[in-house]
Amino acid sequence: MKSTTHPDIIASLKPFTLLSETCQRHLAEAPENGIKVAGIYCAFAPEELMRAAGMIPVTLCGKDEAPIAAAETELPAALCPLIKSSYGFALSGTCPYFAAADVIIGETTCDGKKKMFERMANLKPVHVMQLPYAAESESAKEFWRSEVNRLKEFIEEQTGHTITDEALAAQADLINARNQKLMEIANLMARPLPPMTGKEMLMVMESRNVAVDIPAYIDMLDELLKTIRKVTPKDATHSVGPRILLTGCPMGSGSDKVLKIIEELGGQVVAQEHCGGLKSIFRHIEKESDMLTALADHYLGTPCACMSPNIKRLEFLLSLVRQFHADAVVDATLQNCHPYTVEHTTVAETLENQCGIPVLHVNTGYSPSDTEQIRVRVEAFLEMV
Repeated sequence: MKSTTHPDIIASLKPFTLLSETCQRHLAEAPENGIKVAGIYCAFAPEELMRAAGMIPVTLCGKDEAPIAAAETELPAALCPLIKSSYGFALSGTCPYFAAADVIIGETTCDGKKKMFERMANLKPVHVMQLPYAAESESAKEFWRSEVNRLKEFIEEQTGHTITDEALAAQADLINARNQKLMEIANLMARPLPPMTGKEMLMVMESRNVAVDIPAYIDMLDELLKTIRKVTPKDATHSVGPRILLTGCPMGSGSDKVLKIIEELGGQVVAQEHCGGLKSIFRHIEKESDMLTALADHYLGTPCACMSPNIKRLEFLLSLVRQFHADAVVDATLQNCHPYTVEHTTVAETLENQCGIPVLHVNTGYSPSDTEQIRVRVEAFLEMV
């Protein structure tokens, strides 16, 4: 598909490509400023807790094929590529964020990650949050609240700073403002003529993972939003290819093969539900007198496939299909990722029965070896749509 992105929008996107360099400068200066760095992997890690103690949270590398060979010297080949990539980056010393991290905050979203964190503890101090798997029950909420409190105590011990409700509330305000601005930009993709490609939208959403200075980052998002609104007519009705909602396993730069194929073949990815997309930013943290409980309840509401049953994900997908006027859904899962791969059947049945739109399941890895096979399947799917 030929990009219809306005040149002014493309120019406004350039600062986001430099955020990784800026982040690495912040991390390099952190030790001399007495600042601790926390490496995280997952949307369940409450960054507000880390920021409230003066830590810098940064999302670690794990979406590239290159370090997988290093990981397979210790991990089985028949394991999710995201886990192998994450561990390979750590083991080979090729992730600058992992190198800069003082501690790693892990979580038990799947069995593979549990065991990976056991191995990773030989490289860095690792704190693992134990997740319940039935988010709706009161016992699960109480357990998770205790886990968030245990993380708070760990962070306080690491930093020497006491985390107060006031500090948590201030950080929640910042993260809410950041996520609201990201959602405002993402919501513009619901227009008949989306202002940018899905790949460009993914880059914007993924950039939050390395944005250390949140107020400055919000200003960047605001400038991008102003540019989009200035140069794109709200009522534009130019035709685009089939409007696709992309869901499934976490996706990002280096693991966006399916997204790129969809758009190369004429599809328009208008919404992305996965962890690198809308899933972790569409809700706000409610401010309460007990901010730790508010924070815990918020994060437990993340509609991840590790939850059983995962009703919230189904409800979210149904709302996205309607909001973004999706013509079809592509569910991109990773090989040996059991939670998302098994859940595909439920996702497809729900969307096909309640929305009457087709769903394509693509199960893949980080290797480019299946690219042409996927291209053939996606091309046939888009022609059908």
